[in-house]
Amino acid sequence: MSFHDFLQVIVFGLIEGSVIAVGAVGLTLSYGVTRFINFAYGEFLTYGAYLTLFLAGGLFGLSLPLPAAAVVAIAVVGGLGVAVSRTFFEPITDRGALPLLITSIGVSFVLRNLLQGWVGVDARQLPIPLLRRQEYFGLVELTDLELGVVVAGVATMAAIHLLLQHTMLGKRMRATSGNRSLAEVAGIDTTNVVRQTWFVSAAAGALSGVLYAVLFSPFRPGVGFEYLIVVFAATLLGGIGRPYGAMLGAFAIGLAMNFGSTYLSANYTRAYAFLILVAVLLVKPEGIRGGEF
Repeated sequence: MSFHDFLQVIVFGLIEGSVIAVGAVGLTLSYGVTRFINFAYGEFLTYGAYLTLFLAGGLFGLSLPLPAAAVVAIAVVGGLGVAVSRTFFEPITDRGALPLLITSIGVSFVLRNLLQGWVGVDARQLPIPLLRRQEYFGLVELTDLELGVVVAGVATMAAIHLLLQHTMLGKRMRATSGNRSLAEVAGIDTTNVVRQTWFVSAAAGALSGVLYAVLFSPFRPGVGFEYLIVVFAATLLGGIGRPYGAMLGAFAIGLAMNFGSTYLSANYTRAYAFLILVAVLLVKPEGIRGGEF
């Protein structure tokens, strides 16, 4: 394999890493504040992709441009995240992590089967044109959509950084994550912080689903649940509850999956992510990045 092909594999790994990073950051934000792993998170990815499809494809009597459809879908799924939290998780918050975990698995099945009963199991794809790859920087070839995915992923991670470090909500999220009882004593409305975190987390999941649908059409109602293992692997690799670690873990997973597919076998792409997940749990369960939320 030539150096050009090797470099191209790296670029494709970083492109998929951008998709994974957006989803992993959303998942780790919700865990950092709520302290339980939400197995229904994958459905936020699915709903983001399908709502974008419906809004852009005219199913609701609308035919929005794809970027506008994606923005509306992301906002709607953010609201769905808050609704799911208030309906299913807030009433049992004081019962511990296990009931929350089991409930999230049940919510995942409910959301997935509701969507599948509505749209069926046939594969769908976003109304995007087929684009030829163009040469960028004299070294790698990308389509405009692939370049757009990277830009969207980087912009999202920059926005999350600004949120956490330079806004009052971010400071309250970090305080709630560190010690919820102490945050309440300090006058922080932690219930409201949790709800806002759910909105941001679900919206990030929806965006990840849209980016996935752009890169890997066609897709089916089970796509979010299937891709959740990849997002989990990135989250655990970076250190669950660590947003910046999740970003690093996502790019590592993206590279590993693409190198494995190229040099070993393309039949086991997601298995490489699972192997990394198991290895991290066995060797370094706290992840590659320590530090605070």
